[in-house]
Amino acid sequence: MISDRADRADSPAPTRDDVRVTRLSTSAPAPLDFVGTAYSHGWAVLEPNRWEADASLLLRTERLTSGRVVDLAIGEGRSSTSPRLRIEVTHLGELDPADAADVRRHVRRMFRLDQDMSPFHALCRQAGGRWEAVGRGLGRLLRSPTVFEDTVKTICTTNVQWGGTRSMVRRIVASLGELGPETAGRSPRAFPTPEAIASADRAALESARLGYRAPYVRELAERVAKGELDLEALRDPDLPTAEIERRLRNIRGVGSYSAATLLMLVGRYDRLPVDSVFRAFVGDRYFAGERPADSEAAAVYAGWGKWKYLAYWFDLWQGSQENV
Repeated sequence: MISDRADRADSPAPTRDDVRVTRLSTSAPAPLDFVGTAYSHGWAVLEPNRWEADASLLLRTERLTSGRVVDLAIGEGRSSTSPRLRIEVTHLGELDPADAADVRRHVRRMFRLDQDMSPFHALCRQAGGRWEAVGRGLGRLLRSPTVFEDTVKTICTTNVQWGGTRSMVRRIVASLGELGPETAGRSPRAFPTPEAIASADRAALESARLGYRAPYVRELAERVAKGELDLEALRDPDLPTAEIERRLRNIRGVGSYSAATLLMLVGRYDRLPVDSVFRAFVGDRYFAGERPADSEAAAVYAGWGKWKYLAYWFDLWQGSQENV
């Protein structure tokens, strides 16, 4: 049984009397490599996430279900019995129990704390060598609290270099996100709601410079805001992967690569993100620089079963020294 606890410590912020801090924590399964989990996927630096390497903290401005916007600082807690995440919440006024519970739910989703990764870790230990390090607590690739945010961000990864993705997401948040508590002179914003994007005028979306992706993002937001598309239903563990993939492919702007990425983000790892990066990496690593057919490249990870995406990702990640 995973339990939660809250330790309250309210103190005034440097600039506003009504800004307070609440410290929460939530239990995590063992093993868990916190830094590796937070930083082994580029989502750690896509706003509203900010990674503080020196303090090993993931910072995020978050809009809660109630509509309240808070600042989060998420780090590794200390416990004599099991891993924990500590969450420092900066907010205006009191943080009621419902909002505190919502913060924990969002953090648990981001770090996939309720997903059993033991079969994947067992396969890593069986593979041995460099995979043993992965089996000691990696595998829970960071994601967003909502499938909507993950879908917008994934659309922003298509046909563009990583720096372009970061810029697009930063501009979306800056132009349409809601302000946080504005502590210590900073004014970070939360990821915009579907309603905010759907109702944005053309100038607001143009300022994000999404290019051909702009109509896809607007249409997605409109469908979610109107209740025509329930993205959160894709988390349902009883839905077959093929059905989730079919629904994803019915979203304009989501192709085979994007669908595989989004399947990973909802916790399904049995599809590979076959794109130019995948082809180049597998060709260089396993085919002496030749470019094999996609079926041959995919066969490299066949032995990982339903964990194929993670096997590819950490194969790629272990061989890369590039910071996200």
